[in-house]
Amino acid sequence: MVASNIARKGMGRILDGIIKYRQTLRPALLEEFQKVATGPSPEGLLLTCVDSRVVASRITQAVPGQLFIVRNPGNLVPHHNCFRNNVTVGGECGALELACSINKVQVIVVIGHSDCKAMNLLYSIRNELKSPSKGPLEDWLRFHGRGTLEQFKKLESSSGFDRKLVFAGAQHSEDDFEAYIDPRNEFKPSDKFSQINTLEQLKNFLTYPFLKERLNRNELEVHALWTDIYKGEVYMFSFQEKTFVKIDESTYKTLALQCV
Repeated sequence: MVASNIARKGMGRILDGIIKYRQTLRPALLEEFQKVATGPSPEGLLLTCVDSRVVASRITQAVPGQLFIVRNPGNLVPHHNCFRNNVTVGGECGALELACSINKVQVIVVIGHSDCKAMNLLYSIRNELKSPSKGPLEDWLRFHGRGTLEQFKKLESSSGFDRKLVFAGAQHSEDDFEAYIDPRNEFKPSDKFSQINTLEQLKNFLTYPFLKERLNRNELEVHALWTDIYKGEVYMFSFQEKTFVKIDESTYKTLALQCV
């Protein structure tokens, strides 16, 4: 038995967690693993941030075999051009093919969050982009976050951050959509930046040929979620209401009807 009164860190803490898992969760999870051992039928792919405070499987209450989960700094979706001619090989492209082309999942969800350290960094250097990058994280954010920077400039140009933004099509190429970012002005500018970034990723799914075909046939849908990690609230972007709507008992039915 692991001593509970000893604070451990690093690999020791990980090993302690595994022992606790064996003693508490393993029996129940073993039943779930056995159910999907021979034929898992995943229903969706979540693309979220690597931030250790974002635990997508918990907020969605997913069980083993239900979801693919892809994580990278800033929940960014690289444009398909990045992977053409095998110039660059990325896990995002492979995961999208595995989930959507091979396993035929029905939904892709990009999940952003408040106080995103990756987005905070990009936000902080937004006016210093002519300066040399300080490392691979900045390189990643500068390259794949260009659209986010452009959209935020438009929002920032309005005195009250209340300008309507237009994003490129998410479900179909011709279906551009409008968005009002934080219309109640509840979040700080860097969190507004994070919400913009989450929406900006949706257009890039259409750049993947194997996704575009399924999107155009309405066999696949894409959505955006955003979490306030300090309040534990989850928001869904409503294409009808043109803003992020808090998911709770009063909004659930309306939001569910907006899903294909």
